[in-house]
Parts: sequence; structure tokens; C-alpha cells
Amino acid sequence: MTREFNPVEIQFRSGRPWRTLLNLYWPERRSVGLALLCYLFKASPVWILPVITANIIDIIARHRENGLHWLWINAAVGAAAIGQNVISAAFYVSLLSQSIRNVEVRLRSALVRRLQMLSIGYHNLSSTGALQTKVTRDVESIEMMSRQIVDVGFFAFVTIVVALAVTAWRMPTFLPVFILFVPTIWLLRHFMAGKMRRYNENLRKEVEGMNSLMLGMINMIPITRAHAVEEEEVERLENRFNTVRSAARSFDFVAGTFGAAAWVILMLFNLAGLATAAILSYEGRLLLSAGDIVLLAGYFNTIMAAVMQLNAMLPVITRGFDGLRSISEVIECPDIEENRGKKAVKSVLGRFDFENVGFSYGGHGSAPAALQNFSLSVIAGETIGIIGPSGSGKSTLASLITGFHRPTNGCIWLDGVDMKTIDLRTYRQHLAVVSQQTILFDGTLRENIIYGLRGVTDENLTRAIVDANAAEFIQELFKGLDAEIGAHGVQLSGGQRQRIAIARALLRDPRVLILDEATSALDKEGEAVVRQALERLMAGRTTFIIAHHDAILRKANRILTLEKGVLVSMSDQNRGASTDSTEPLYTFPTIH
Repeated sequence: MTREFNPVEIQFRSGRPWRTLLNLYWPERRSVGLALLCYLFKASPVWILPVITANIIDIIARHRENGLHWLWINAAVGAAAIGQNVISAAFYVSLLSQSIRNVEVRLRSALVRRLQMLSIGYHNLSSTGALQTKVTRDVESIEMMSRQIVDVGFFAFVTIVVALAVTAWRMPTFLPVFILFVPTIWLLRHFMAGKMRRYNENLRKEVEGMNSLMLGMINMIPITRAHAVEEEEVERLENRFNTVRSAARSFDFVAGTFGAAAWVILMLFNLAGLATAAILSYEGRLLLSAGDIVLLAGYFNTIMAAVMQLNAMLPVITRGFDGLRSISEVIECPDIEENRGKKAVKSVLGRFDFENVGFSYGGHGSAPAALQNFSLSVIAGETIGIIGPSGSGKSTLASLITGFHRPTNGCIWLDGVDMKTIDLRTYRQHLAVVSQQTILFDGTLRENIIYGLRGVTDENLTRAIVDANAAEFIQELFKGLDAEIGAHGVQLSGGQRQRIAIARALLRDPRVLILDEATSALDKEGEAVVRQALERLMAGRTTFIIAHHDAILRKANRILTLEKGVLVSMSDQNRGASTDSTEPLYTFPTIH
């Protein structure tokens, strides 16, 4: 039974990044709450020690009665505040790490799930490097932002609140000076945040483009070497590296300028506050003890450090929210293959009816039709050959049969059921595709053959390998089925890769088979071996053979010729007849 994907496990809110961030951490609210409580204990010495220092100075300066007793009490409180830091920090780190890593996993899981649901058309238009960046770099940016918000943001906020509270208690005259800090820095941040967001978005796009070029370069290395164009390829990447460097330097300059401006403003506030306190105390207009002056200076420095940390957070926050926006491009993309609530396909006979099918890659009428007015009835078990020049619509037809695309006009019926109403994932469990480019992953032969299947017996696996004409070369490998084949199966020849693909298809026992130029890249000897295996695979199955010129086409019951998306002729090889498309070719049965 196919597992139902939850399309969006995390609620994103376009244009509302803080709301989105809250939604991300809402399932972790208990752990985050406990982590923040532990953090209050962990950071308490920063707020307590200035008060204790001021008390000790006043005790010494004023020679208070029982001064030694109060000195020991203050020292004990300070020691306790400092000593508990190890325990509270351990709990804090554990709880916060658990919350952040859980969100990290959910984000990546939501991205991967959505990528699995998005249409093939979306993936054809998307850069692999850009998608990889979203799953790696953008999620890491959100993780770093989350840590900064707690480690720096929460600490700075509580520090400012504590400083204001203690100041209001002991030196209310200076409360307005502290309060002026917040709007001043907020105005500066508001002025700089827009610029930083634009520069960071530009940097992110440049990095995505760089990753795409890198992946392309890695995949093209054999061709690059074969054509001796290594220097040209390196130069192309170096040009992109320079572009990324320029974008990064621009972002760093804006961030550094903002930090410097904030530092100057805070230092001026600090100096003005201390100078004012000293003058008023010196002239006797304000009664301040030596401890009060020290406390004031300590809180000035503490608040300044806290606000500076908030300013230093801004680049990280900007990158984090830009990462959220980047991820939302995938999570909120509506171009998905929607299967929820549709009828599951439990069995397939293999009968197809195409009724005036048309398809355009740009949607309804916005681009030239890749296929138009295509009508055909295919009985179960029949083999249909499809030929035509490049761009004639052969691959488009294969994508429609696979369900990767849906017709923009007309209908496709499977065993009398409109394919628009079925769960395509359950349909594809009864379908197999063998193409010119066999897709293999870095793993063992066994893992590649049984990919996507569970409970495969050794008997069935051996039978599929023998029928695919793959047993001989597998036995010659040092580890046999447990041999590592490398990324994309680079350890195997083209014919061997094709036979692995055929064995994989045989093991699935499909009712519908699509052969897309399956032997076009092989030499005559390799083609003969693969063709024998394909003929075994085709037996009793509805098969669509897409080819230019291929000996396997001789096994087709009918051969269709496409030109510019139009079915121009059909030859019936059983009877040797040829029908021109200007005559009515098919009579559609009544379908309920």
C-alpha cells in the first residue's frame, strides 16, 4: 500500500517570517520553554554580579555595621550564581539542541516530501544545484538563526529588561537614558535591514547558481576530458566564483558598516551617560554612591554589549529569513501531482484509450502543442511502436502514459477509467520504464536491482537476472551481486547497465512497459543481448516502444509515426497494412 504523503507538515506564511518561525518551533514549545528557563539560570551571573559588586563597594566605602557578614552573604550569592552555570548550561544545551535538530529534520523532511510531490515539469525547469542548496545551506541558515535568537537575542532582551528594572529601583533618574537605547538602535536596524536583505538574497541566488555549475561540471568531467576543454570549464567556474565573491563582499560591507555605526552610537551613549552621572554626583545634585556609579557603568557596558550582540545577529537573522523564503518557494509551490483522495489502482490489464489528447508544456494555448488530437486504442498485451524525428512528440507521449504530465486537452483512459481520477503512484507500481539513460545509484548491484521492492526472494531475483541476460557478467564480478557499481553505475558498460535495468523491470513484473530508445546507444553485439532480454520482458505485457530505427520494432503489432506532435500514419505489422491519418483510424468503445 502506498504511503500517503503529507504535502506540507510545516505551515509557512509568505511575508510573515516570524509567524513561520513560530510555527516551526510550536511542536517543540515545551522543550524550548524549559531551555529558556535553564538559560535564565545559566546567564544569571551576568545580571547578578554587577549588583553584588556595587553592594561590596558600598559596604567597604560606608563601613556598614556587620559589613563582614554582608560581604560573605554577597560573596556566597555570587559564588552560587556562578557555580550553578555548569548544571543549567548542560540542561540548556541538551534541550535547545533537541528542539533545533528536530526542526532541522522536519524542515528537510518537508522539503524532500514536497520535492517528491512536485510535478516532473517543475523538476525539468529547476536547477538541481539550487534545490540542493535549499535542503542544505538554507536549512543550516535557519538552524544558525535559531541558535542566535536564543543564545544572543533572548539573552540581550532579558539583559535589557533586568538593567532597566534595577536602574528603575536604584537610580530612576537614569531610566530615560537606558530607554533611549532601544528606539535608537531599532531605527538604525530598520534602516539597514532592507539593504541587508537585498544583498543577502542576491548572494543566495549567486551561490545557488554556483552550485548548479559545480554539479554540471562534475557530471561533465568525462566529456570535458574527452574534448580537452578543462581550462575553459575551470575558467567558467572561476568567473562564477568571482561573482559570488563580489556579492559576498557587498553583503559583508553593508553588515560591517551597520555594526560600526551601531558601535559608535552605543559608545557615545555610554560616555554621555557616565559623564552625566559623574557631573551630577560631583555637583551634589544627585545622590549616588560609589557602588551606584559602578553599577551604572556595569549596566551601561552590559546593555551596550547586549545591543551590539543584537546588531551582530542581523546578518545571521537576514540569512535565516532569506532561507525561510527560499524554502517556501518549494513548500508553497502549487505545481504538485495531486493524488490524495483518488482511486487506488490495485490491478492493471493494460488497455489504453487516447481520446483527442493534446499537450502543451506551457499550459493551455500559451506554447506550441507538443502533442495534438492524438487518438488511439491499445488492447491489453499489445505492443505499439512509436517512431518519428526529434521533437515529434514521442517523449511527450511517453510522459503522458507514465503520468508525469496530464493532457491539456482530451482524456487518457486506463482499463476504462479516466487517468485523471486515479492515484498515479499506485498505477506506476504496475509500470516499468527502460530508457537509453539507465538511472543507477551508488550502491551494490543487488540494491540497484531490487530498488523500491520489499521481500524479494533469492529465487525471484535469480530468475530476473537470468531472464535479463545479466547472470554471466554478474558472476564474473569479484563480489557478484554485492559488488559496488559506483555513482551512476560507472563500473558497468552501457549494455550491462541496460540489463540491470531490465532485471529491475522483470522483478517488478509490470503490466505496462515503456521502452524509450532502450538499445540505441549499444553496439550490435550488446544490442543483440539486450534485445533478447527485452523480448522476454515484453511477453504478455502492454508495451510502448519509442525508437528511431531499432530491430526491436519488429516485435510491434502496430507502428505509429509522429511528426510535430501529430499522428500522421500507422502501419499494422500483423496485416502489413498502412493507414494514413487523414482517414478515421479508430472507433472508441463506450467507456463508463
